[in-house]
Amino acid sequence: MNKHLAKPEHEVLYQDLVALIGKHKHLSSAELLAVASNMLGKLVAMQDQRVLTPQKALEIVSINLEAGNRQVIESLANTGGNKH
Repeated sequence: MNKHLAKPEHEVLYQDLVALIGKHKHLSSAELLAVASNMLGKLVAMQDQRVLTPQKALEIVSINLEAGNRQVIESLANTGGNKH
């Protein structure tokens, strides 16, 4: 496993962020995406480029975007759908 792929133990932080986002139900999904993207851009900019180049930071972003998408798609596929 890639050392920069989010791990199961990071789920606690993810759930904390989900709870925080839940306090802002007045925001649309597009607004939430904009805020999350802005925050991500700031996190990339704050990296020590002697340790983590912008290219490596974007690689981490890319693999974790793919992994997050895959996790949601798999969880939706495993719901069994609506049986009504």
